[in-house]
Amino acid sequence: MIIQIQKLILIMMRITAFMVTSPGYSFRGIPNILKVAISGVVTIFIYMALPDMAIVGGISEFAFLAIKETIFGLSIGFVTQMIFSTIEMAGKLIDFQVGFSMGAVYDPAMGAQASNYGRTYYWIAIAIFFLLDMHQLLLEMVIRSYEFMPIGSVSIEKFNPEAIVVIFSRVFELSINLAAPMIITVLITDVVLGLISRTVPQINVFMLGMPMKSMVSFLVFLVSISWIMNSAGNIIETIPKYIEGVMVLF
Repeated sequence: MIIQIQKLILIMMRITAFMVTSPGYSFRGIPNILKVAISGVVTIFIYMALPDMAIVGGISEFAFLAIKETIFGLSIGFVTQMIFSTIEMAGKLIDFQVGFSMGAVYDPAMGAQASNYGRTYYWIAIAIFFLLDMHQLLLEMVIRSYEFMPIGSVSIEKFNPEAIVVIFSRVFELSINLAAPMIITVLITDVVLGLISRTVPQINVFMLGMPMKSMVSFLVFLVSISWIMNSAGNIIETIPKYIEGVMVLF
C-alpha cells in the first residue's frame, strides 16, 4: 500500500506542475477544483499504465523525488509558456511602436499588464492552440515523458542545457520576425509624418501621428491576419520539438 501511495503522489506532482504552468490548462478563469479534477483523472490513467516502483525508504529521499517530479513538470509547462510568450511578445513590440503600450491595463486572464495587440496576439495563439489539438498532443507528450524520465529515477550524467539556450534565442528571433511587417509599416508612417512636418509646418503632426499610426496598424493587421495566424500556427507547432529537447536534457 505504501508503494502505491508513493507512486500516486509522484505521478500527481508532475501532472499538477504541468497543469499549473501550461497555457490552455492554467487559465485563471478555470475553477481550481476543475484543474485538480483533470490532474487527478490523468494521474489515475497514468498510474494504471505504469509498473510498480521500488520502495523509497526515507522521507528525505522521497522528498527529493517529489521535488524532481515537480521540476520536470514545471519544465514542460515552462517550455509551452515560452512559445506562447513568443507570440505575445510580438504583439507587445507592435504596441510599443504604435503607442498602445501607454494604455496597458491589467488582464486577469493573462495575469499581467497587457495592451491592445499583446492581448490580440495572445488570444490568437490560444485559438490556434485548440484548433490544432495541441492540448491533446501536450497531454500525450506528458504521458510519454515517463518513458524518458521514469518515476523514482534520477540521472544527471548527460545533462545538457543546450535546449534551454536554443529556446531563449528562438523566442526573440521568432517574435521579431512575427512583428516585423507591422513595425516596418509604422516606421514608414513615422517617416512620412516627419516629411509632412518639414514641408507643411502648419500641420500639427503630434496630434495627427497617434490616430494615423493606429489606423495604419489596424489596416495592416486586417490585411495580414491570415499570414499572422499561419505564422503563429507554425510557431505553436514547434512546442513538441522543444519539449522533446527538454526531455533529452533531463
